[in-house]
Amino acid sequence: MTGTIASSLLLWAVAAAEGEEQLRYLRLLPDRSATECVFTLRRGDQGWKFRSVTERGPTRMTVQAQYDARDVLTAADATLARGDRTTAVQVAVAGGKATVKRAGQDAQEFEVPQRVIVTSAPDWSDTFLLCRYYDRRKGGKQEYVGLWIHPEQAAQRLTFTVERVGSDTIEHEGKKLELERHVIRIRNNSEYAAWTDAAGSMVKLMSLPVKEGAGTELVREGYEKSAAKLRPPPR
Repeated sequence: MTGTIASSLLLWAVAAAEGEEQLRYLRLLPDRSATECVFTLRRGDQGWKFRSVTERGPTRMTVQAQYDARDVLTAADATLARGDRTTAVQVAVAGGKATVKRAGQDAQEFEVPQRVIVTSAPDWSDTFLLCRYYDRRKGGKQEYVGLWIHPEQAAQRLTFTVERVGSDTIEHEGKKLELERHVIRIRNNSEYAAWTDAAGSMVKLMSLPVKEGAGTELVREGYEKSAAKLRPPPR
């Protein structure tokens, strides 16, 4: 997996000309689109930091995770804001174990391997990073460990899967663009179709089975028109 890590992080470095990459995703609704989440990746000599901000009406969830240069988690946190009320959860890491701390609750401890994905709800860090981590040379179904944290709920250590199942071509900015199509499974065995570009960056995400006018449909900003009609083939 070490080679895969190096290749993935190289792609990120290329995308982030000044050490930072930021992507915004919109939720497609029957009559409009609205910002769902913004991902920010900051890189430095000692490692990298991932930040996800998801907003739904008065609710704002912020998830942050810090990794060293070997993709080992060093710290994380999540903050949930609802109106004037804010709650938080902190994660400290030492010796390959993460200690999750919430106010008024006993600490929880989990073993966390290299490249553990920190996520919460509402949050899409898991789907975004699964697309990035997927080893395209290896192919097939791949598993990654997730650390699900929440300020108001017990933490969980989970297993996520991502599998390349095909490709689709769209017309984007006057050019043909081929996208890889994946099936992703996250917490509660929730299943999604995800389309990614050549760098492994998520372009579109849809909950499965597809329910027109319902369910989740997220598109990267700038692809609202070109990716709007993407659908997985019938099963």
